[in-house]
Amino acid sequence: MVGYIKGTDSKKAIIISAHFDGRGIRDGDIYRSAMDNASGVAALIKMAEELKQVSLDNPFESNIIFCAFNGEEQLYIGSTAFVNQSKSQPWYENMYNINIDSIGERDGGRLIFPNVSEYSVELYEDVKNAMEKSGIVFAELERPITSDHRSFEKVGKANICITQEDWLEWIHKPIDTPDILDYTEIEKIANALSDFVIDNDGTVY
Repeated sequence: MVGYIKGTDSKKAIIISAHFDGRGIRDGDIYRSAMDNASGVAALIKMAEELKQVSLDNPFESNIIFCAFNGEEQLYIGSTAFVNQSKSQPWYENMYNINIDSIGERDGGRLIFPNVSEYSVELYEDVKNAMEKSGIVFAELERPITSDHRSFEKVGKANICITQEDWLEWIHKPIDTPDILDYTEIEKIANALSDFVIDNDGTVY
């Protein structure tokens, strides 16, 4: 599912993504996938609402594209298809991806940004500054994780994945239910990322 806010410069785009697929039912157990990744989709929707309102009075320079991807659990085939289709058309000269995957667990530790992308050094620094301004505690992870941002990494586009420190304790398990989430924290993260998009609109990464 894709929606967008049209900017004034069609050569620039910000891709904000989260995957909506989960584990479903396995061996009689229901995998509700609240953290992984209803939390990310909720943040994406919140950002879309906020940024749309801002754009009514102050149009963005960049196109802002919101992607809810399917197939992340199958090694991000949804985002791969999106990237491949985009490559078959005139590709944005300047674009980057903010991917949100598994946030807001009450006991899940700090936010983390897997900082291993050779294309994304400046993007990482600016997102970190936005988080600091919003009072959000975060840490860096010096190893890759698998999520939809990897599809953008493969084609040399700047990208960042927002996730949580102890995500492996909760994902892909029946205990990943809505009651483990801190909805205020999810909203806070969405607001911080929206502020980043507003403050850095038009920046080339």
